[in-house]
Amino acid sequence: MTNLKDRTGKIILNNQIAKDIYKMVIAFDDMPEDIKGGQFIHIKLTDNSHVLRRPFCICDFDMDKKTVAVCYAVVGEGTKEMTKYSEGMTIKAMMPLGNGFVPDDNMKKIVLLGGGMGSAVLPAVPKAFGDREYYTYLGFANKDKVVLEEEMKALSKEVVVATDDGSYGKKGFVTNILAEDMAKLKPDAVFCCGPEVMYKALKKALAPFDVPIIVSLEARMGCGIGACLVCNCKVKRNGEEGYLRVCADGPVFRLDEVVL
Repeated sequence: MTNLKDRTGKIILNNQIAKDIYKMVIAFDDMPEDIKGGQFIHIKLTDNSHVLRRPFCICDFDMDKKTVAVCYAVVGEGTKEMTKYSEGMTIKAMMPLGNGFVPDDNMKKIVLLGGGMGSAVLPAVPKAFGDREYYTYLGFANKDKVVLEEEMKALSKEVVVATDDGSYGKKGFVTNILAEDMAKLKPDAVFCCGPEVMYKALKKALAPFDVPIIVSLEARMGCGIGACLVCNCKVKRNGEEGYLRVCADGPVFRLDEVVL
């Protein structure tokens, strides 16, 4: 599989875009031919003290410029190390990994819903399927965490931003705000990425509406290619419960199949 080979990329941007959140843009000579929103890149850190690679969703990509963008929050030693990477440095990465968001033919109007850093999944969806109509809802804890609003405005018919404390945009949980707009929007599908607590709230908030909800799951990963089984998640299909690998079988699943 060509996506399992190590590709060498050159960092052309690594800037802080919000409190403890950075955006990195990497250029690859051997850019993969097909990338979908929801797929991820597995980056090898340059120092020998961090053996495991770091998985990040592919936030955005440009086939002409042969670049891939990732957004990452500084949450541990690995991501703290990444903030030191400078323009011109080379890094190794495998991509694109996992299965992404692929709209059915009847999904013409799609709501993109992001919770916190889960919002970083969204820009790549319209880039891969530009012939759909997108409405974006972004939810954050507060104004210091708001990211990608302008990027999504360029890719969506409308963007709604909500913060839990009301310090920016609408006040409240973005799942409830979306539920209030569902009758007006009448979307064919909702594509979402965020924490598990958000999926529980979303399932409840959109229960009255007959709309497919497709989600990208977050999980700790080891190998990123399905061998180590660290990222197993429980699903229910055809009445039977079982486990699937988030990295190889996902990370994109139907919400009604995920056992939360």
